[in-house]
Amino acid sequence: MKDNSGKVMLALLAGASAGVIAGLLMAPDTGEQTRTGIKKWANKLSKDLEKNLQTGLDEIKNMSNEAMNKMGNANKTGGNTGGNASSSSTGSTGSSAGTSTGGSTETNV
Repeated sequence: MKDNSGKVMLALLAGASAGVIAGLLMAPDTGEQTRTGIKKWANKLSKDLEKNLQTGLDEIKNMSNEAMNKMGNANKTGGNTGGNASSSSTGSTGSSAGTSTGGSTETNV
């Protein structure tokens, strides 16, 4: 399924804009009162948008920092685990050498 949330948001904004324009054209207020109301509404919208944008940016920064910390911790842990795996690997190689001797028996057959 496709994510249509962007299209839905765009449709909602277009519908809201059309409603606002229709309301302004049919408003009983004078032009000066309407302009004053629009300025107040636009200023409030601008402040709310700026606040939400800043909050979103802060969340993204926090998530990014957390991800970087997790990656740093994983690399530190991975380095230690890698050393242990390496020694286990050496043990496996020793076992393989024993199996290799069995392999030479197959060559004799």
